[in-house]
Amino acid sequence: MLDDHALQQLERKIDSWRSRVRDADERKTYDEVFDQQTLLLIAKLINDGVLSTVDYPVSTGKEGNVFHATAKDGSALAMKIYRVGNAGFKNIANYIIGDSRFRNVRRTRKDIIYAWAQKEYKNLLGMAAAGARVPKAIEQQRNILVMSYVGDETRPAPLLREVRLDDPAAALEDLVGTMRAIRKAGLVHGDLSEYNVLVWDGELWVIDCGQAVPLAHGHADEWFTRDCGNVARYFHRLGVDVTAKGLEERVLSE
Repeated sequence: MLDDHALQQLERKIDSWRSRVRDADERKTYDEVFDQQTLLLIAKLINDGVLSTVDYPVSTGKEGNVFHATAKDGSALAMKIYRVGNAGFKNIANYIIGDSRFRNVRRTRKDIIYAWAQKEYKNLLGMAAAGARVPKAIEQQRNILVMSYVGDETRPAPLLREVRLDDPAAALEDLVGTMRAIRKAGLVHGDLSEYNVLVWDGELWVIDCGQAVPLAHGHADEWFTRDCGNVARYFHRLGVDVTAKGLEERVLSE
């Protein structure tokens, strides 16, 4: 049985977040994120012991919104809610269609978004098992993904593009380790750049892994080259002697 009290508390908290927002588009986003079905899913996660509380919004991305949550043991979690009415639906569908793991997904908007959430969950599990530094996948239900939280109670980990690195060359070497591990998992991230990497305690964390595809995917080589180009371009601007081709060779060397 769902915890009605927890659901009511959550609805009041969401109303308080919505009331602080002055931008009409942002208020509309809250309405899209927290439809009745999603509220019931969150209440179920609380009832099942996956979550204790949902605390506050962290970020709004292309695909969904991320919220700070707390587990029963007091540890911090990130709860990502993928918006079913997503403006980037066609782009998402391109990464689902052609991924052999999801060949039987119906091509409705809702089914594609649910598959996307499941895809990121599976990608994170595989990447972590191979040694990649990515958030730990905890649970996935329809359009909700619960992960470990990178950051502390004062702030989430900043994006790579927002940080002044003390040693860019060492940071790149750290990221290369995760890129190698992602390939060891049999995957290509597909959208790797300074916008999808977090920096915390001197370590680089790769995030937003929903679009990652198996190496056998028809666009895997193309997207791997693009990933390496994005990363090399960014670190070259920071003064690191790196090229896209050289980075590809480094990642493939192990």
